[in-house]
Amino acid sequence: MATPGKSQNARRRDVRRAVPRPRRAWHEAWRQRDVGWAALFILAFGVVAAAVAVSVRDRPGYYLGQTVAEPVFARVQFEAIDIEATDRNRDFARRSEPLVFRPNRNLLSDVEARLSGLLGLADQPYEDLNQDYLGSVRLTPAGHELLKRYAKGVDPDGPYSPARWSDHVRRLTANLFDQVVLDPAEYRQLTDGPGNLRFFHPLPRPGEPAEVPRSAGLVRVTDDPDRVRELVETVVVQVRELPRELRRTAAAVILADLGPTYFFDADTTRQRRQAVFDATPPVSVTYRPDDVLVRSGSRLTADDLELLGAEQAALTAQRPVTRYALRWLGAAGLLMLLGLGVWAYVFAYNRQIRRNPMRGLALTGMLLLCQGIAVALTGVWPQIALGAVAFATLLGAVIFAIVYDQRFALAMGLAVTVLIVVSLRLPMTAAIVMMAGVVVAVAQLDEVRSRSKLVRVGLWSGVAMGLATAVGGLAERSFDLPSIWNVPLIGVDVSAQWGLLGRDAAYTVLSGFGVGLLVQGILPGIEKIFHVTTAMTLRELNDAGHPLLQRLAQESAGTYQHSLRIADMTEAAADAVGADGLLCRVGAMYHDVGKINKPSYFIENQGGGPNKHNKLSPAMSLLIIVGHVKDGVEMAREYNLPPAVRHFIESHHGTTLVEYFYHAAKQQKAAEDKAAPSEFEFRYPGPKPQTKEAAIMLLCDGIEGAARAMDEPTAVRLEQLVHAMANKRLMDGQFDECNLTLRDLARVEAAVTKTLCAVYHSRIKYPGGKKDEAPAEAKASA
Repeated sequence: MATPGKSQNARRRDVRRAVPRPRRAWHEAWRQRDVGWAALFILAFGVVAAAVAVSVRDRPGYYLGQTVAEPVFARVQFEAIDIEATDRNRDFARRSEPLVFRPNRNLLSDVEARLSGLLGLADQPYEDLNQDYLGSVRLTPAGHELLKRYAKGVDPDGPYSPARWSDHVRRLTANLFDQVVLDPAEYRQLTDGPGNLRFFHPLPRPGEPAEVPRSAGLVRVTDDPDRVRELVETVVVQVRELPRELRRTAAAVILADLGPTYFFDADTTRQRRQAVFDATPPVSVTYRPDDVLVRSGSRLTADDLELLGAEQAALTAQRPVTRYALRWLGAAGLLMLLGLGVWAYVFAYNRQIRRNPMRGLALTGMLLLCQGIAVALTGVWPQIALGAVAFATLLGAVIFAIVYDQRFALAMGLAVTVLIVVSLRLPMTAAIVMMAGVVVAVAQLDEVRSRSKLVRVGLWSGVAMGLATAVGGLAERSFDLPSIWNVPLIGVDVSAQWGLLGRDAAYTVLSGFGVGLLVQGILPGIEKIFHVTTAMTLRELNDAGHPLLQRLAQESAGTYQHSLRIADMTEAAADAVGADGLLCRVGAMYHDVGKINKPSYFIENQGGGPNKHNKLSPAMSLLIIVGHVKDGVEMAREYNLPPAVRHFIESHHGTTLVEYFYHAAKQQKAAEDKAAPSEFEFRYPGPKPQTKEAAIMLLCDGIEGAARAMDEPTAVRLEQLVHAMANKRLMDGQFDECNLTLRDLARVEAAVTKTLCAVYHSRIKYPGGKKDEAPAEAKASA
């Protein structure tokens, strides 16, 4: 019926304002929080992964000693150093640099002293001198008279004076050191003779440098007496002012104990030759596109690597900046598509990551970490590239299998494989090798109950990758190349391709084994970072010797027995629906640890004594009962229990109603003629179970208490009890936030009923009403 006073158009406007316009599906999706986080992670993943991939695109994938199966061609025109010609020129210049010799200053001092000492002979008559000495120095009476004149000369500018004799001595020694006389052993050590040389003269003439060049023709050696005598006579004759009567005497004194005049200065010679070698300019050669840089079958040397590096640098320098931008945009778009596929899988099969942004960040970081490890290892050790990428991929897959499940780990292993293959531009054979290791590893990681299992997983994964490497190598490698490879340790020469194939297979096996050892060591860190609990940790927590379980057994014996019965029930129920039975058992053992603080306020610890709640109001009793959940969570944190176990403690009652004290409060309020209390006030604070295992725990906890209170727990009555309790918890909404289905609930009911029937089985009633005092024969027949 139309509203009075309003036109039809006005009424339509009111309807449009009251009824919101339907939004498009994509618009609604973008308004969701988890979609926004996923988009942010995809963008960050694409940007960072593309930056890493582009940074290594221009990195040469060659290493020293690598056998090149295909020829390497120049991609651009560039200039490079002709290493062979440059080394040839530098070596020639180094060998052409003269040798350097230092004077024998001991010989210089000795010769000067002996020549100067001849003037001492003038103090005695010729007849009184030692005739043998006079014969050795060949001093005649006329020469003796001349020495007297030199010794007693009074005119400093005259031909005979001590100063003039000192001048003769200096000129003789200077002339002597104009000649290079070498020791025979040192002479023979010089390659091809001394060649051109330079010596540092100890007594250079005025205006002359101390460093004097000489040629090989002027060198004398001390093992040739005739040449040395001729040399000394030439030295003496050059001093024309020396009287003839004293020339033979001076020559005899010099020859009396003549040694090498110079010694080879190896350090100075080496420094000068190295300086000349470094100063020689390099010889450049121009390479044009498609010129062969390295021939097929060659083993790369240091010179080859330098040439390939020069070609790569020229290619990088000639490439425009826009090319880098386009390459980065292409890589980022491609890797964002990969990230989109990863998050599509997450949205479809892993709500745990979808709902928690920190887990999404950890997932993105793990993918980038695997890429970084592969890129870093191949950059440092390119010769183990296949083993490096296999190591990075397998590490990511194993960690994902431990943290989540096998299906998710298999999908993420494929994603890591694609990421690394795209980043390093690897062949399809490498991808097959990596996936072989991922599949074998994930297939074995249903659960980790011992540390040795991780090592076995790594070893068998490595063996699988090694076999895949061998098969792929047989299909791709060219075994016709003539190169030879020397096998390390055993020193056997084999065909390079066979040797390198065996080496790659060995590296992949070692990489798998290394992953097993590494994950075994960092497993506690993985559990802490990803907030997961492995079966190995659960087995340790299930040990009755754990301090918290010991306290529970000693201070709350009834609660401990209750926990044991719950543990059996929950484990059987979890196994029936494919849940984690070990986690359920451990959670059941710790779910009531909060009762340790006030054990006597709980019926299972009262031992038939008075009930303390009789003296308390229902509200006060409620605080004590509900408080054991909070106390249990605090004790779990104190004893460092993992989050998965703490969730059992905080959710094992969910938001259920504390019925006993609620009804007591209703009766009390009715007696006082007051309004009945709200159910909300008498409910546990929660949270509700978030996992299938926690939901089973909640159900079994209530069933065990109700079954214990039954007078005649027959199989039929137990089955009815379990079904009624399950329906009650279901209708109360306690399973709304977990993934427990109705089919799972039916299987849980069957498993719990079976366990209860085993616990509360019927006994034969013997005469007298005593079940346990029958004869042995009756017990046996029963």
